[in-house]
Formats: sequence, C-alpha cells, structure tokens
Amino acid sequence: MPKKRPTSINDANLVFEDFDTATDQAGEQPVSQKQQKEDQFLPDIDNDELVKRILTKGVDLRLYARDIESELHALEDEQLANYEDNESALLELDSEIRGCDEVLENMERLLVNFKSSLGNINDEIQTLQSDSMSMSIRLKNRIVAEKQLGKIIQGVILSPEAVETICNGEVNEKYLECLIEVNKKIAYLRVHGKQHRQLKAFQEMQPELERLCLKASSKVRDFLLAKINDLRALSTNAHILQSSVFLKYRFFNHFLIERHPEAAVEVRDTYIHIMRQYYLDHFETYQRGLMKLERPVADKTDVIGMEESNKLSLFGSAKPTARDKANVFNLGARASVLDADDPRAIVLSIASDSNERHPFEALFRSYNLALSDNAAAEYEFIMQFFVSPKARQKITGSDMARMVFGHIFEPSIRVGEQFLKGYLEGAYDALGMLLCVRLVSQMASELQRRRVPVLEAYVNSVNMQLWPRFQAILDGHIESIKRQSSYRPKSKIDTQPPATVRRYVELAASLLRLNQGYNTHVVALSLARLRAEVQAYIAHTAGGSSDKHASLVFLVNSYDLILTVLYENGFTEREEEVSSWKQELSATVLEYAEVELEKHFGYLKQFVVDAEQQSDIGQISSEDLNRVVGVFNAEWRSKIAAINSSIIQSFSNFRTGTEILHAVLGQLIIYYTRFHSLYDKRFARRSGNGGGGGGGNTVSQPVGVQNVMVEIKKYRNNF
Repeated sequence: MPKKRPTSINDANLVFEDFDTATDQAGEQPVSQKQQKEDQFLPDIDNDELVKRILTKGVDLRLYARDIESELHALEDEQLANYEDNESALLELDSEIRGCDEVLENMERLLVNFKSSLGNINDEIQTLQSDSMSMSIRLKNRIVAEKQLGKIIQGVILSPEAVETICNGEVNEKYLECLIEVNKKIAYLRVHGKQHRQLKAFQEMQPELERLCLKASSKVRDFLLAKINDLRALSTNAHILQSSVFLKYRFFNHFLIERHPEAAVEVRDTYIHIMRQYYLDHFETYQRGLMKLERPVADKTDVIGMEESNKLSLFGSAKPTARDKANVFNLGARASVLDADDPRAIVLSIASDSNERHPFEALFRSYNLALSDNAAAEYEFIMQFFVSPKARQKITGSDMARMVFGHIFEPSIRVGEQFLKGYLEGAYDALGMLLCVRLVSQMASELQRRRVPVLEAYVNSVNMQLWPRFQAILDGHIESIKRQSSYRPKSKIDTQPPATVRRYVELAASLLRLNQGYNTHVVALSLARLRAEVQAYIAHTAGGSSDKHASLVFLVNSYDLILTVLYENGFTEREEEVSSWKQELSATVLEYAEVELEKHFGYLKQFVVDAEQQSDIGQISSEDLNRVVGVFNAEWRSKIAAINSSIIQSFSNFRTGTEILHAVLGQLIIYYTRFHSLYDKRFARRSGNGGGGGGGNTVSQPVGVQNVMVEIKKYRNNF
C-alpha cells in the first residue's frame, strides 16, 4: 500500500526560508491564453487565508500539490469501487423509474381526455349562461311593464261596489271610504292624464270619473247642509256636533273644496250664517244673565276725598258712607278673580238659584272666558274643516280661517264690547277697572299660548276702553283730594289719621298689588300723582293747627298708618311708594323729637345753643350754669317720665312709638353731653378748692351722663 499523503499543511514540514519566489526577468516565459483562463479559477493568493498560513509555515507547494493529487486519485478509485458494489440496486432503480414513466404517460392521456371533456362542458355552460341572461332580461322587462301597467290600471279602475255606493248608497262611513278612493282615482287621472292620454283606459275612465265626482259632490253637499241646519236649535251643543259629525266627515268638505268649489262656498256660507246667529243668541243671553248678577261696588261719591258725614238724599234717607263698602278701596279677596288655575265661568242657572252677586270683574272674566274658549274651539274647527291641506287657493289657510272666524264671531265680539261699554258709563271702581285690564292681559296670553290669533282686535278695543276710564276714575280721586285741601283746616286738629288717608293707602296698596309683575307706567304715574296730592292734603291739614305738637303727632300717625298698610301688603322700601313715605316719616320724627325736647328741656337746649355760639368759653356765666344744673338735677327724672307718657298717649303703634321715644331721648343725651362738655371746659381752670367762679359762688355738680343713660334704659321696653 502506498504511503498516505499528508492531508493538511501542518503535516508537510516544508521550509521555504531559502526559496526565491521572484521570477527571473530573463527566464520569464509568456503566459498562454489557456494558462490565463486557468488562473481565473485559481484563488486570490493574497486574500486566501489557507495559502497565507502555508506560506507563513514554509511548506513546499509542489510537494503539497502532488499530495493533493494522490488523494484525489484515491478518492476516485474508492467511488468506482462503491459504484460496482451498488450496480444491481442502481439497475433496479432504473427499472422502477421506467415503470413510473409508463404510469405517468397513461395519466397524461387520461388528463388530456378529461381536459377535452371539460372544454365541451364549458361550451355548454356558456350557452346556458347566455340563455339565462336573455331570459332574465325578458323577465325584468316584463316586471317593469307589469308594474307600470299595474299602476296605471290601479290608478283608473274603480270597483263596481264603490261605484254603486257613490251613486246610490247612503252617506256614512262606508261612503266616506269610497269617496276617498274615487278622489284618489281623479287625482291620479289629472296628474298622469297628459302622459298617458293615448291609453284607451284613460280615455274611457275620465268622463266616467267626472260623472261620479258630480254625483258625489251633490250627495255630500246635501249631507253637510242638512247637518249644518241641525245647528239652528239653541238646545244643540255645537261643539259636540262639530267633533262627532263634522270633523269625522271633514273629508267631504275637503272634497268639495278641491272638486266642486261652488258647492264648498255654499256649505261655508250656510255654516257662517247659522253659526253667526247661534253664537250671537248664546252670548246675548249670557250677557243679559250676567248683568242681573252684578253687585255694585262704587258710585260717583265713592272717592278718596269724600265727605265724612252722611248726606241726605232727596227723600230724606241717609246714604251710607264709603266705610260701609269694604271693597271700594281695599282689594281684599277680589284679587282671586285673577287666579289662572280656576277655569270655571259663572253658570247662570246655579248663580240665579243661589242668589249670588258678583262684582263686575267677575262677570267680565266669565264673559271673556266663554268668549275665548268658544273662539279657540271654533278657530281650531275652522282650520280643520274649512281649510283643505290640498286646496289650491290664492290665500293661505290661516287667512281663510281668520276670514270665516271673523264673519262668525263679529256680532258676538260686538256684544262683549257693548257689555263693557255699558258698564263703563257709570263705573267709578278703579280697582275693578285695573282687574279687568289684567284679565284681558291674561286672556291675550292664553290665546297666544293656544296659538289662536283671532281676538287681537277685541283685546285692543277692550284695552282702549278700560285705560281711559281707569285714568278718569283716578283723576276723580285726585280732584276730590284737591277739594279737601282747598277747605280751611280746623284749628283744633285730631291727631288720628283721617279716613281720607286710610282710603288712599288701601287704594295705593291695592294698585301696587295689581301692578306687580306688570310694572305698567300708567299705574306708576297715577300713584305718584295720588301720593303728591295726599302729601299736600296731610301737610295742609297739619298746617292749620296752632298746636305744633299736635300737628306733628298727626303727621306721624298719618305717615305711620300709610307705611303700616304698605308693609302689611308685603311691600318694601324698594318700592317708590314706601321709600317716599318713609322719608317723610323719618323727617317728621326728627322734628317731633326736637319739639318734644323743647317742651320738657327747652332751657337746657337753649343754653347749649347760646353757649356754643360764644367765642370765649370764659364768657359763659357761672350763675346760668348753676341755674341749668339746678333745674335739671331737680326734675330730669320726672321730665323723662313725662316724655314717655306723652308718647304713649300720642302713638298707639308699638314700633313707631319706640322709634320716637328713642329719637327724643337720644336727642336729650346729645344735648346733655354737649352741656357737660361746656361745663367741663368752663371750669377747667379751677383748682380743687370747690369754689365758684369769679365771685366766690359755689358751683353745683350736674348729674352724670351715665346716670341719665341708666335712667333712659328703664323706658326702652315701655311700648
């Protein structure tokens, strides 16, 4: 066996230390083209790591190449021997491959035949698909044609039962259903008549439908006129008949408006004529019944400045004074008529049986409540019955409803205006007038909420009557106060407020209550005029008395009464009426405090005023100081008690009396404190020998301010 060649570079212990790898220039042979091609497949020696390691170790490349070649021959021999050993297996494998080729050839023939069959099936499928598309298009065309023809046929064909009902049937719910069907056919024929005028069905049906329309219009007209004539009886409740019959069959009138306008106008005019008289009769009857229930509240003598004494009438009977009529100036329970939660009107039969009497505003409210309720119901009925949603008219439905409503309710509205006018001719009740104004405002708001825009003219007319009369009545009150102010006042004044003041404040408080939430300028201006005249009257009455103390007590009591009534009605100083009288009372209380103090401690007050005017405090006489101190020390307790007693007798109001007492005693403390200051300054130079000033007189010691204040506190809760 040959020696095995080394398999790695490390096995060849070759040394290239003396090997010259440089090529001699003279012996350099030209490189052949074949050698150049072989060199292309040789590795790059400079970049090959194996070659670098071999060169680094100094291996002989020729020997190493021979070793590699020997190894390759050995491997070749080994592979040939291996092939010879496996020759039978390779032949068997070749035989199997040939058998597989035959099987695959058979499969190829089968697949080719199958492909040919699939091609035939595909042709058949395409043929079927083409036939299906053709059939689908024909079906779609037939469906479209059937749908269009079906609409046309359904739009013009009418069942024999419907024709029989329209021509000979009774007008009832079944007739209504048939008429709706006929109306649809007529509408369809008119809309599509031009488009399908060539169709024979249209040509044949148009005259037949027109004859049916005329027949139906005649029967519907007779039916509606008969039902409208049933409204003539006063015992008939029109609203029940409207809801149960007319609204139920309102399509009949809509049909006439669209298909036979002349008949619709006849029906409308007949309804207007009958309902105009129907409402007029009912409202006249109701108005006459209400007038019998009136309870007079005031006459022309019931003014703020009326005479207190009773007057004899022409036949000698005494006429009762205003104080017997509690509701002339005081609103009281009359404000309940404005209660919007009470929807009830006065029922004449019940009121007559119970012998009830009501002020005019209650009667006015009942009439307006009946008027507005009936007007709202009638307007809604007109909008539903006489205004067709499909009517082709030049004016809008709202204008048509207003026109019909105006013709029906004009006489009834005139009755309401005359009802008010007749009362106003002899009305002297200012509160009643303002209550009526507020009732009208409530009615207008309610109609606006219900969207019934048909009584604006009535509301404006009523307001135009009420406001001037209200102003005239207040002018009468003002003139009556002026007349009282022109009389010569009594020299001996009654310190209690006169009836004129009480009547004024009750009326003013009532007007303020009725003006809350409205803030009407007319009412505010009238109250200001009244207030000015009453102030002048009170000042005139107080000015005629020679007793200043009594005049001030009269003023305080009068102002206090006014404020007490205003406070009791819930008004505060934010109201101009309250703030104005509050200022008058405050100024009068201060003046009264000065007068009362002058009455009991005038010497002290006068001394303080005169002494404070001296430029030199030393000029104040010690004798005068001693005199003032002596008098004050002797009677100050009794004088304070006298002030308290005087105020208790003059003022019965606890709150006012307390304020006045505090004001008077407060002024006393102020003057006495000023006196003490003068006293201390006058004798500030004196030593502690206790002697008098100048002439050796003894100086009296005044009562301390603290002692006086302690005494005053005893009277704090006397009221």
